[in-house]
Amino acid sequence: MKTVLLMIFLSTVTASTYAGSSLYDRGKAYFYGDGVEQNYAKALLAFEHAAKSGDLDAVTALGVLYIKGDGVEQDDLKGVNYIIKAAKKSHPKAQYFLGAMYCMGIGVKQDLNQGFHLIQLAANQNYLDAKYSLGELYENGIGTPINLSRAYDQYIAAARKGHRLSQERVVVLYKEGIGTEKDLSKSDYWVKRLNEGDK
Repeated sequence: MKTVLLMIFLSTVTASTYAGSSLYDRGKAYFYGDGVEQNYAKALLAFEHAAKSGDLDAVTALGVLYIKGDGVEQDDLKGVNYIIKAAKKSHPKAQYFLGAMYCMGIGVKQDLNQGFHLIQLAANQNYLDAKYSLGELYENGIGTPINLSRAYDQYIAAARKGHRLSQERVVVLYKEGIGTEKDLSKSDYWVKRLNEGDK
């Protein structure tokens, strides 16, 4: 589960080339070996320097690295503290990951209500992964009562911005009439959008 969390986090920002990039981007490049030799120690160093300059993506990345234990000694407490630091500054990615951690009980005691609250804060800032997750929470009644129309609202908002998982879910919602009226033509429209995205 920790590996999935790390990979989702590090893939949420479009990869960029090493030359002329920010320290955070350099850290990602070293982590993945994107244009440079993969080197966790250099990735950690880049994230640390970026974090010192106030880059909240880097602060959150450090948190995830410590939770996962890549390039550092695994330390849930240190990792959670980094993520909380960024979340307290209203950083949507940190709020999203902290919310997911509360929902799954990773590094913190499981608290579905707190998880829902944090993911909702991130979704309200139009963080698309959070909108999708909030749709799942509403649809399945996790940390909140089931509310299919609110689930649909979150999925469709993210789908319109190109979030692929949300688009896939919207296809099903229209096809089966979940949270919205059944509409096969709209379902077909989103299937077409998905297929066009593969080209």
